[in-house]
Amino acid sequence: MLKYKFKPYKMNSKQFLFVFFLLISLGISAQNIDAEKFSQNKTVLKTYNRAIERILQQDYYSALFFLDSVVAAMPEYAPAYNERGKIFHIKERYGDAIAEFEKATDLDQNFGEAYFNKAFTLFVQDFEKMQDSIPSVTSGDFDKAIAHEYQVPEAFYYRGLLKQLEGDIDGAIDDYSKAIDLNIKYAKAYHDRGAAKRSKGDYQGAIYDFRLAVTYDPKLVSGYVNMGDAKKSLGDYQSAERDYTDALKVDSTNLSALNNRGGTRYILGNLEGAFDDFSKALTYSPQSVEVLSNLGSIEQLKGNYDGAVDWFNQALSISNKYAPAILNRGLTYELQGKVDEACADWRTAAELGMEQAKEYLKECK
Repeated sequence: MLKYKFKPYKMNSKQFLFVFFLLISLGISAQNIDAEKFSQNKTVLKTYNRAIERILQQDYYSALFFLDSVVAAMPEYAPAYNERGKIFHIKERYGDAIAEFEKATDLDQNFGEAYFNKAFTLFVQDFEKMQDSIPSVTSGDFDKAIAHEYQVPEAFYYRGLLKQLEGDIDGAIDDYSKAIDLNIKYAKAYHDRGAAKRSKGDYQGAIYDFRLAVTYDPKLVSGYVNMGDAKKSLGDYQSAERDYTDALKVDSTNLSALNNRGGTRYILGNLEGAFDDFSKALTYSPQSVEVLSNLGSIEQLKGNYDGAVDWFNQALSISNKYAPAILNRGLTYELQGKVDEACADWRTAAELGMEQAKEYLKECK
């Protein structure tokens, strides 16, 4: 789940009175100001500050009680709605949170933090739904926060993340860089900038960013895994293996690290080490067709053809259109002298888009 640590919007008495009198000048609040009204609004400020204290203590029920009192006494006070929205977000009441942030920006159209909070909540809400497509929130939603002086690292980071999802890789890299300028130790920004660079084929730049990501957050498993993947793309398999090992020191059950280290060991000729990694990966993900197929490939290299076919069959029993397993089962059949079976598999793999299978089919009648 995407997380962001909300900071309470504090306001001292001078700021509060400035806002209050500004609202009066705009004709938003009562027109007649007297001592009683002045005293009432000082009480509202105290109530608001009590709400902030409760938020800091994570006593959200009490905080909402005080904030409700604030908006009842002073409906024009935008920060109260903003704070209520944060609490609703924390409670995963995203629709209610968005409504509160909208009230805050309706009352104060320059309230940059509220624009950010609304955009971030929309972002989280979309990801909670596990949508496969680009989220309904866009980078433009974060533009409003930045344009209204909410230029914090998170605003640039999440706008960059959305730009990357939208396909604007250069724009994403620029925003991640701005986030890093504001927070030199922003591990996630380095990590995602590295991923963006890697997608452009800038593997050296990606490795640089992934290294900084794990420097500032040594427990960031994906940083080690992605650094290893970038090094594999450059043919530096031994260094990649070390990165995957570092990832597994943090999380010994990480499927990507186990599977990718197994693949790297396979390339380096360490078949026993590769088999061990894939076997562990299978323990944590018994339905992984990729892992099952990889185990089959190792058995094939070891000369255990029956065992290899069995692994490929297990993979295909889960997904009968997993082309790599079909292709490699065909190669195993060929090694067993079962040409007809091999050709049938290669034909199926070719139909599924495996170019290599088309080459093998040239050997078939």
